[in-house]
Amino acid sequence: MTRFARVESLKSDLGVADLVDLPAPQLDEGEVLARIERFALTTNNMTYAVYGDALGYWNLFPAEQPGYGCMPAWGHAEIVESRASDLPVGTRIFGYFPIATHLTMRPTSVTSRSFVDGAGHRTGTPQVYNLYEFEPRESDPRLDSLTAIFRALFITSYTAADYLRDRDFFDAEQFVISSASSKTAYGTAYCLADSPAQRIALTSARNIEFVKGLGHYTAAHEYADLTAIDRTKRTVYVDLSGDGDLRRRVHEHFGDQLAFDCLIGSTQADGFPEDDDSLVGPAPVFFFAALQLDAYKAEGQSRAFMQRYRRDERDFLERVGGTEQPSIELLEHAGLEDAPAVIAGFHDGSTDPAVGHVFLPNAG
Repeated sequence: MTRFARVESLKSDLGVADLVDLPAPQLDEGEVLARIERFALTTNNMTYAVYGDALGYWNLFPAEQPGYGCMPAWGHAEIVESRASDLPVGTRIFGYFPIATHLTMRPTSVTSRSFVDGAGHRTGTPQVYNLYEFEPRESDPRLDSLTAIFRALFITSYTAADYLRDRDFFDAEQFVISSASSKTAYGTAYCLADSPAQRIALTSARNIEFVKGLGHYTAAHEYADLTAIDRTKRTVYVDLSGDGDLRRRVHEHFGDQLAFDCLIGSTQADGFPEDDDSLVGPAPVFFFAALQLDAYKAEGQSRAFMQRYRRDERDFLERVGGTEQPSIELLEHAGLEDAPAVIAGFHDGSTDPAVGHVFLPNAG
């Protein structure tokens, strides 16, 4: 018998998640049922949860339990039931899903390459989160796993680097990148390699050797050794941790030499930073990749952007996920039972950054 289930996260304590069984869905006219094949969980999912109310992520997949939300994840699925004439059974797709076995969708704006889920509760969020791309039926499972892990992260890294590049990197002599073991952080460092500025990693003592071994940073320091970084150089802070105490220390250390504070993620925070007039130097600027992608679309540059992005993404995946010296070990989980524990590990920071967690929710 087919199981229908999903994982819901407690909004007041994001380290707590419950596996909830659901009744079999009944499709209305125009809807389809997607069977989720595989998805990835990373620290990026914690960022979605942290900003769940502020940026509308919790609205995408409404939870059953009061006080809970459905944490989104990127992955692959197959249409297994259809009441939409232009989306047949057997269609494979890549996009944004709940941590679940299935998702009911209402396809709109169907083209030869993609469609948009037009369900009413999904309005009000950038289109990139509602867009599903068609995929070939035959695929490489390892590449599918790497894509599920890295695509949303690397596109954030890639567009953030574009954002900084378009502003001449704020004339930085060095980028200081926090939560440097996170995939978005070292993807950003990889994308900033064309800048003459040094790429300085900030990370925990536990992850310092992993970060040094990645090959994407000029140098690496533990958080406790922040003051060892040269404070006389013009600096851009690329903040993936979101940690307020660390932010204050960074601003105080670099002072007038801090040219820009780019807040990209929140691996160690529980919400948006509050306005702080006492913070030395520039106020943090939140970088939202979806808005950058929407800007490309408004300028008629979406296709050109995606062409160069896909080319560079392939190069990056070969670099970090190749079989010779991969930066990541793929760990596949059959079913959803392990998901609450993996989420708890991301929440408390105990997860090994060298492991990529991939879930096959309908396996087993």
